[in-house]
Amino acid sequence: MKNILMICLLIPFAACNASAQSDPNPAKTRALELRGALDSISKTGEASQASWDATRTAIDNYQKEFGVSAATTNNIVLLRKFELSVAKRFSDPARYKALLAQLAADPLHAVAEMAGQQLAVQKRLADLKTQPVDLQFTSLDGTAVDLSTMRGKVVLIDFWASWCPDCIIEAPNVVAIYEKYHDQGFEILGISLDEDKAALLAFAKQNGMAWPQYFDGKKWNNKISRDFGISSIPAMWLVDKKGFWASTHGGEDLAAQVEKLLKAP
Repeated sequence: MKNILMICLLIPFAACNASAQSDPNPAKTRALELRGALDSISKTGEASQASWDATRTAIDNYQKEFGVSAATTNNIVLLRKFELSVAKRFSDPARYKALLAQLAADPLHAVAEMAGQQLAVQKRLADLKTQPVDLQFTSLDGTAVDLSTMRGKVVLIDFWASWCPDCIIEAPNVVAIYEKYHDQGFEILGISLDEDKAALLAFAKQNGMAWPQYFDGKKWNNKISRDFGISSIPAMWLVDKKGFWASTHGGEDLAAQVEKLLKAP
């Protein structure tokens, strides 16, 4: 199956699909095939140079073959969006940055804008390595939250949503760690990608999530999550006592990471 998929990526659509001429919507069919190729990479973690080159070439060829029109624009944007998401997870940083630079010059404005936004996020995250994290918001209960006032504490910034299955599974563990380490200087700031405020409040109350929550009801267009380039949740980012990023993989053995940061000067 994998070899067939690679062949379909490398050769023209009409040659790969014998029924192309009778297909009433070949652009949609081809887009679904390409989405399947990207999904295969996502599920297997396959990120070889050959697989990436084949996938990127195939999407380029799709755009050339079918052109940019009202019927194809959405397909192209969705393919590029998924391509970036998969590349961010499995490709090395240099190749991901090169892909962003390529797409930032794409003739399709929506694609160029999307890539440009991600380049800006990459620059911001790089800058964060040399300066404290800047984060302020008003929480659901009306409290003004300013990360700069939490110096001396370890802070988890938890990007999540009550509709997210993995977030629901992880919630009891996060609450338990908060209760264990809070008195030692551990804080959590929730950045909710919920659309339903009532559902968020009910879930937080039911599960004892007593920390501040940012909510704007915009789901994946949530302002703070977009600023930090969040493309999947749960995403748990840790900030050290000096206000700098300590980890963007807080979900991996969170308790041990928190304990280590609390013991640091």
